[in-house]
Amino acid sequence: MAESTEVEDRVDLEEDNYMEEMDDDVEEQVEEDPEEEGGDGNFEDNDDDEEYDRSKAGASEKDQSAEANRNDDDTPHVEEEEKPTASVGEDEKDKHAQLLALPPNGSEVFIGGLPKDASEEDLRDLCEPIGDVFEVRLMKDKESGESKGFAFVSFRSKEFAKKAIDELHSKELKGKTIRCSLSETKNRLFIGNVPKNWTEDEFRKVIEDVGPGVETIELIKDPQNPSRNRGFSFVLYYNNACADYSRQKMLNANFKLDGNTPTISWADPKSTPDHSAAASQVKALYVKNIPDNTSTEKIKELFQRHGEVTKVVMPPGKSGKRDFGFIHYAERSSALKAVKDTEKYEIDGKSHLHFPIFVL
Repeated sequence: MAESTEVEDRVDLEEDNYMEEMDDDVEEQVEEDPEEEGGDGNFEDNDDDEEYDRSKAGASEKDQSAEANRNDDDTPHVEEEEKPTASVGEDEKDKHAQLLALPPNGSEVFIGGLPKDASEEDLRDLCEPIGDVFEVRLMKDKESGESKGFAFVSFRSKEFAKKAIDELHSKELKGKTIRCSLSETKNRLFIGNVPKNWTEDEFRKVIEDVGPGVETIELIKDPQNPSRNRGFSFVLYYNNACADYSRQKMLNANFKLDGNTPTISWADPKSTPDHSAAASQVKALYVKNIPDNTSTEKIKELFQRHGEVTKVVMPPGKSGKRDFGFIHYAERSSALKAVKDTEKYEIDGKSHLHFPIFVL
């Protein structure tokens, strides 16, 4: 859903950050307070707005898709899904090995402020003395073919990337001072509509059968009933390629979680390790069964009665908006009030709707 009138693309249910797939209308990562949580801290300020947006993880500029979703092209997309419990065949094992052979998340850097005549060879010569370079991508204008003045360099390890930032930031290249910062690619998924009676072990078995590189799984427990979960989870993967591979498989219409069709979206990197502490700060609602053609402005107006709404996020789907979204309030008490007071809402004066909603 959108904030005030702003729609953002990432959905991180646990920490007021939400993240979803990007389209041309979706620009920012959805966070409860991105500036306060340091979302921009990993990126250098840029006098060129286009360059800055490209460097910030989650920006929806088309060239940003080349960074965060570069593996959409490189990662094999699965058109027909096997049941999650099916054994992994030899072909699948080969694909998994290829994905795991790619550099880990955190090994890519953004380099901005480049001279227009700087080439990929120049960048490779600049970076190779620092460490083993896996890939150099100089971003160019699609029509003119001219450099946009920034690039992304992937190293074989996180350590080389950190070293590159230390050595290259504020360094001169062909008479221009360049900027170097960490490029945060997406490697964390939000998975919703999980059967609430599943244990973490049951959920883990299914997720690990889908694809490789699963590092951590957070199946959010129901605080009122510890034997049940709240119906959603966060899964962290080794790299973007592994995450996107599993994302594509789980987006297949045939993929189910014990009969449930899961909600799959990108999630922002987790910034608050203390789950219980983070929960006390959450001010967002998850809302499902939103009618077709309902605008974000209408949803905001509908829920504004409970308190100040700061964001409404309606993630885009393949054929328009999906039937679920997220509502961010300025105060947690407003989110709790929205759940407690009523679940009946009227759209355009025509019908009363029942939204399954819960505080995240």
